[in-house]
Amino acid sequence: MKILYTRWKDVNWVSTKSKVFEWQQAIYSASKIGDIKTVRKYQHRIMGSMDAKLLSIRRVTQDNKGKKTAGLAKVKSVPSEQRLALARSLSIPSKASPLRRVWIHKPGKTEKRLLGIPTIKDRCLQALFKLALEPEWEAKFEENSYGFRPGRNCHDAIAAIRAFVQKRPNYVLDADIAKCFDRIKHEELLNKIGMIGKYRKQLKYWLKSGVLDQDVFKTTELGPYPQGGIISPLLANIALHGMEEFCKNLIKDIPVSGSTGILVKRAQRIDMLGFVRYADDFVIMHPDLDIILLIKDKIPEFLGSIGLELSPTKTRVTHTLEIQSETKNVCSGLEGKPGFNFLGFYIRSHKTRHSTACGPSGKNLGFRTLIIPSKEKRNSHQEKLHNIVLKEGKGIAQEILIKKLNPIIRGWSNYFGKSDANTMGLLGQMDYLLYLKIRKWAKRIYKTTGKARAVFRRVGNNKWTFATNTAKLINHIDYSLPLSKYVKIKGDYSPYDSHIAYCTNRLTKNNNYNTRTKILITMQKGKCNWCKTLFTYDDIMEIDHIIPKAKGGSNDFFNLQLLHRHCHDIKTSFD
Repeated sequence: MKILYTRWKDVNWVSTKSKVFEWQQAIYSASKIGDIKTVRKYQHRIMGSMDAKLLSIRRVTQDNKGKKTAGLAKVKSVPSEQRLALARSLSIPSKASPLRRVWIHKPGKTEKRLLGIPTIKDRCLQALFKLALEPEWEAKFEENSYGFRPGRNCHDAIAAIRAFVQKRPNYVLDADIAKCFDRIKHEELLNKIGMIGKYRKQLKYWLKSGVLDQDVFKTTELGPYPQGGIISPLLANIALHGMEEFCKNLIKDIPVSGSTGILVKRAQRIDMLGFVRYADDFVIMHPDLDIILLIKDKIPEFLGSIGLELSPTKTRVTHTLEIQSETKNVCSGLEGKPGFNFLGFYIRSHKTRHSTACGPSGKNLGFRTLIIPSKEKRNSHQEKLHNIVLKEGKGIAQEILIKKLNPIIRGWSNYFGKSDANTMGLLGQMDYLLYLKIRKWAKRIYKTTGKARAVFRRVGNNKWTFATNTAKLINHIDYSLPLSKYVKIKGDYSPYDSHIAYCTNRLTKNNNYNTRTKILITMQKGKCNWCKTLFTYDDIMEIDHIIPKAKGGSNDFFNLQLLHRHCHDIKTSFD
């Protein structure tokens, strides 16, 4: 029985989400066993369902933080009274509007990245398509692919690398694909997806939609879809799927000796190859240099079949521990300096005789692997802090400066604190360098060093805390978490597996959330206090004051609750 809603706030979101998720689970299970007929049946059901259309529109117009970005139609948002009409207008296939081209600076680089901003209607339609397409490919994607996948993140990829390289020294192919989002061949991508009829036609509309740049229309003959589209990362992952299997098939018949010099059995050869991919960045690790050089020579065949190639300037061969002098001339791309950068981290093994540097068998390895923020990321962060404190901070109040600094520190430390940065004293160094900047800022205001001490006060055991009566500067070191304590996602786990207990447990232990959010997840047993449904990997959560602060509510935990963003909107309207 179909329920026709007349108002956005009357939608039964619990029932709507539950129904769509059941269909997604059916797609995932059928895809796992290769039952393509059942996959297409439920995909057809989702893309024709009003429930799925409502969820897609809520994701784009209500939940998405980027909802204020306008496409070619120059519409930045859709009021709630217009959302139901938008849902009824969504149909497949629909011709796509050209994208609005936007250039943004790459972090810490002079070059720019192209974004193609679709109209809101196209974004909603892509979100709808993704609801149906993603579960099929989540059942197929390789275990060591981590970029832009539900329930996976950068730290999972870094933890996977750490688990591999800490066992033995390895040669590394640190590779990057040149302009991945611009060059993928459309027909090869469509054939790989395997959809026919109106669904293939819809994908083709998006791929061929073109871009409007300063009133000049340009066709898009290559590339999955310019970055900025909701479906772009999924299409790129589909295009690159199979790279890990390609590499393993290359080496499975090549004899390889273990650390003892004895030939490794055929069944174990594949386990000696480490492969981790995050979107278009990937690293391949193996203790034998010849294997790495073979893969470097052959992998362009896989990439060339879909129109891609390795970036010659960003692809290098190195070693995790040390490079022997006799091997330096074997490979023109082999660098003399060991270690490599990946996702902003610097990964390298160091020789040590310490007893804790031992393998699973308890044998002393003679080396220890450390993962720290790269020098470039540390310098760019300090430069940003310098600009805020000593350039933008001229003449502003101390409390305002604290409120500007805290989100920057928290964001950087939440990401890079999950490493050996604290072990190496880098987080403390970041705090000290910021202290020097603040001291210089205070001296400018108070004119003398003695009077400038007024901006610091004792908090706990630290008498040099930059704080006021109502605001306190946070420290980088407060966000330290060794990777050994980070909870990495299990193997090929997917949220569509229906492992609800595992999913909720991962939310409470995943340090991508701050301490207060994790405590509230535990207190609420993983459920939203408004709709009473479990939080999932893609939910946007917000902390709400049960009694609003404007009405005298406190910041104590008994007055706090964790809600979905859309539930928070409803609760706020009642307040």
